[in-house]
Amino acid sequence: MLGHTNQFLLGASYDHGRVGYASSSDLGTFGSDFTLSPIDPTFLILQPDDFNPRNLTTQNDYVGIYFSDTIDLTPALAFTVGGRFNYARLAIQDNTGLDPEVNGAHVYERFNPMTGFTYQFHDGLTLYGSYAEANRAPTPAELSCSDPNNPCLIESFLTSDPNLHQVVSRTFELGLRGKEAYGHGGKLEWSAGLFHAMNFNDILALAAPETGRGYFQNVGDTLRQGVELGLRYTDPRLMVYANYAFVAATIETDVQLPSPNNPNGVPCDNAPDATCSNASAGDRLPGIPEHRFKAGFDYWVTHEWKFGGDLLVASNQIFYGDWANNNAPLAGYATVNLHSSYDVNEHFQLYGLINNLFDSHYGLFGTFFDTETANGAAAAAGLGDSFFTNPRTITPAQPLAAYAGARIKF
Repeated sequence: MLGHTNQFLLGASYDHGRVGYASSSDLGTFGSDFTLSPIDPTFLILQPDDFNPRNLTTQNDYVGIYFSDTIDLTPALAFTVGGRFNYARLAIQDNTGLDPEVNGAHVYERFNPMTGFTYQFHDGLTLYGSYAEANRAPTPAELSCSDPNNPCLIESFLTSDPNLHQVVSRTFELGLRGKEAYGHGGKLEWSAGLFHAMNFNDILALAAPETGRGYFQNVGDTLRQGVELGLRYTDPRLMVYANYAFVAATIETDVQLPSPNNPNGVPCDNAPDATCSNASAGDRLPGIPEHRFKAGFDYWVTHEWKFGGDLLVASNQIFYGDWANNNAPLAGYATVNLHSSYDVNEHFQLYGLINNLFDSHYGLFGTFFDTETANGAAAAAGLGDSFFTNPRTITPAQPLAAYAGARIKF
């Protein structure tokens, strides 16, 4: 084009899905170790309405038309422009006839532009930058569990079908990447990049005041920005890598969100008996560590035998539901994993894994629970009515675990 090397792409895609979903509830009893045992799995709960068995069908159609054009303005500088039009239709049908509020069809469409460039200083060093927009239509599960006045018993127990706005993201990236060759087949590759991704009308899973219930809702804007660094060295016998990411994930809208059982929560404006959290622009999103570091290696002891390990380090994270960041965060962690494999032949492999080599005790996820309800179960188990005093609950990581096995391929 105009005397310059040029590449033009044009394409389209169509995806159709049909999913059936069914669920039901039965009665159970708590044991002394707080495990739940069913009384009679054949006896289903039919009342109240939100315990009714569900039988749904969803049909999803996604259409995309996209193009891109890359032109080499100079031997070193390439410029790209493009875009994609997305159309989505999600239809939900109640097959029982008992829950018409679940029925509905939702249509989402948007054109998303993109542009970018690369500049090659020399064979081993490239500067890149880009801007792109994207949209995400709500999933059928989100649409069918999005009514604050009719929250789901669990997030997959679909109850109603109010509309949600699609999520639109705008992302900027800028960075450098390079590579260097060494003797005897060695190669060093590295990258360093900045990113800034703003999600508008983001959809978050929110907890309802009733224990065990929740719903999805558009809550405003969220931001994820930070730095990514990567380093990788390979040669015929060794591979070593290290990756670091700093991710500042924040809410960018002043909003009051439900936060049941939060010990530092405040009364909700529209429901003083419920507990909320007043999030402000700049508060961290729960469940996302700011710092992540991963490093590891693979070493071929022989042509058939490979041995390696990985180190994963993550900083602290905010408890789910602590939208205003008023509580102590969940502590960070570090863990080491080992792996090895032996190729008996090209079709048969023996392998072994050791996860959490040093049996580190740490949590992967934190939230809050209802101590009053839990103490009712504790009292019934003979532990007293004040057994639980701290509403923080943590999902523990897997302890030391070892695996061995075999793989066969043809």
